[in-house]
Amino acid sequence: MIMKHAKIALTLFCILIASMNSACSDTSADLDSKPETEATANSEAENETADTEKIPLGLPETLDFENQTIRIWYFNKSDNSAEHFYDLQGNPEGDMIEASLYDRNRYVEETLNVTLEYEDTGVGSGSVGPAIQKLMMAGDTSYDLFSVLQWNTTKLALEHCFMDVSGLPYLDLDQPWWSKEYMNAFSIGKDSCFFLAGDISLDMIRCLAAMYFNKNLLNALYDSADLIYEDVLNGTWTYDKLLTYSQSAYLDLDGDNQVSPDDRFGILTNSYNNIDAFNFGMGMKFTERDENNMPYLTLGDEHNVDIYNKIYKMVMETPSVYMNTKGNNTTHDNIQKFKSGEALFLSGFLYTSEELRDMKEDYGIIPYPKFDEKQETYYSVIHDIATPMCIPVTCVNTEPVSAALEAMAYYSYYQVTPLYYETALKTKYSRDAVSSQIIDIIHDNAATDFAYLYSAAMNDIGAIMRTLIAQKTNDYASYYAKREKSSIKSLNDLIKKYEEALQ
Repeated sequence: MIMKHAKIALTLFCILIASMNSACSDTSADLDSKPETEATANSEAENETADTEKIPLGLPETLDFENQTIRIWYFNKSDNSAEHFYDLQGNPEGDMIEASLYDRNRYVEETLNVTLEYEDTGVGSGSVGPAIQKLMMAGDTSYDLFSVLQWNTTKLALEHCFMDVSGLPYLDLDQPWWSKEYMNAFSIGKDSCFFLAGDISLDMIRCLAAMYFNKNLLNALYDSADLIYEDVLNGTWTYDKLLTYSQSAYLDLDGDNQVSPDDRFGILTNSYNNIDAFNFGMGMKFTERDENNMPYLTLGDEHNVDIYNKIYKMVMETPSVYMNTKGNNTTHDNIQKFKSGEALFLSGFLYTSEELRDMKEDYGIIPYPKFDEKQETYYSVIHDIATPMCIPVTCVNTEPVSAALEAMAYYSYYQVTPLYYETALKTKYSRDAVSSQIIDIIHDNAATDFAYLYSAAMNDIGAIMRTLIAQKTNDYASYYAKREKSSIKSLNDLIKKYEEALQ
């Protein structure tokens, strides 16, 4: 399923920069600068320079929740050395993004007369789902809101842990600050919503799949540092071209006359989330929907088989491709090797750019390749460490909580997201003007799939390609054929649980 995120309009960005000019001065692109906070946080002050296109916050101006406290459970610790999460509390003394998050929270508190009480639980990202499940099974009523992790938490909606928020007051899920298509991808049948996502979380952008290439090395090989950019913009950036470029980049650096980790490679990838990015990039679909919005499996389709065969050939039979299988440090190791100029391509996500700021050689940002030139567009999967928000079924303060969520998403849409997207991602983390166009292509073709979202509740069927690659299995069709009945049963059981959760 392809999703069109809320487009960051240039006019809004110009407004943002104008309103922040006194705080950012000539260092607006410097994330290490520490801008004023309270002055820039005030939405009313920003509106003085806003044009008529700015959408007003739809909450009643008379809302006053008499300083009610909204307790928010969240995590800030990653179990993977190459991944990190912004602290939702923000920091007035931190970089521009951290300060903007801090300002957002103050805006919500002042607008609604509430107190946002964040509790950083210290839980690692890999334990978020189990930690929340433990709280809910114990009947804990301490929290009004959870920040969750996609891959290990979505199944909790099927266990009556989260509230269907589709009918709550103050939430206007048709507004552009909500990623409606991503949220709809979680749903079954009638309108319902257990997971809130959009501008309220930077991870909806940060977690988009993206590749990187060494411009210096490309220029040395082909006398053009922009050759791949031309492919992307012409719509001809494909799997076959990726392998061709990759093979030309391989070099036996250690001189042992065999492929070894110390050589220079064409592609650096890993055996888990990068595999997801490649298969989505080439158009794999785990499920489709019928006329009643009910999902059904399409894993056995011939195109999916062809995609797997290409991925298998790339990581198992192509010497110029290095697939790191060392676990949680895998991506970090690949990043360091890429920064050292020992690879032409690096597989990753947009947040990977945050780790490349000190890379000495120039790099470019590109989408994952198409299956072939017949594929109409590029697809960028939202990595399964995305962080939606959920309201627990035990919450009794639904009115202030839903109003706070709407205000948080609204403020983020006009302040936090443009600051990250335009100032950080397109300026600080990019090395050239073309990257800005490419990032828009990646952003505007976000994708996910029902079975990928609920993989943990379906015997990890959404990770089927990871599983096969780990097992070094080259017969996708036979593997799935043996598991098709159990996979269909797993999906039907999930649908039944979902419908029960709505009752």
